[in-house]
Amino acid sequence: MKVAVVQLRIRVHVRMDLAALLDATERAADEGADVIVYPYVPWLTGQPLLDPFFASLEQRVPDIKWVRPGWRSSGDSIAARSTALGSTVLLEGDDCIDPAHFPLLRELGCDALVWLFDAEDDLQAEALLELALEASVTMVPLVVIASLAGDARGISQHGASAIVHAGEILAEADAEDEIVMADVPRDTPPLAHGRALPEPAPVLAQRLAAHRHTKVKVDYPADLS
Repeated sequence: MKVAVVQLRIRVHVRMDLAALLDATERAADEGADVIVYPYVPWLTGQPLLDPFFASLEQRVPDIKWVRPGWRSSGDSIAARSTALGSTVLLEGDDCIDPAHFPLLRELGCDALVWLFDAEDDLQAEALLELALEASVTMVPLVVIASLAGDARGISQHGASAIVHAGEILAEADAEDEIVMADVPRDTPPLAHGRALPEPAPVLAQRLAAHRHTKVKVDYPADLS
């Protein structure tokens, strides 16, 4: 199964974002992708242009399937859905790195975990990739990360897009605008259920604490640097 992930450089207008997503989808289809995963673009949520955009994709690239944001609202329970990746859980933002969700993710026994993550700096992006490696051998065999990158519209995001399978990074983004693509094996070795669930790195724990107005307990203050 050939999986593609769009890492989107933030544009200054919604129509430019949609044009970039369309171009990326067509290029991924030309390169033989079976499924494409899109990042969460906050200003596209609720846009009247979005549903027609995806409807048009069915006509332009009928052979490619996609995984798009918007499955669950904040506070909804975590559940798996059937996608071209198999049984899939999709998480956004802080939910991706919240260790309170990890036991359930292991218990669900799904095929794929999609993280739509908004890395605030390069350290968070690097730490997320390390967390994905651990997650792919303890919780879910396939972890797909889709992110935005760049500075526009008053936000700054540091792309972290990657495809991780069974403890191996199959592909990761090197540029702000990029299609990350990899062949994902359909046969997956059993997960190491006897292994402890991963702990987010201090920089990710610090992010969670800052967003929730709490404090992180660490042995050494340098752990947060």
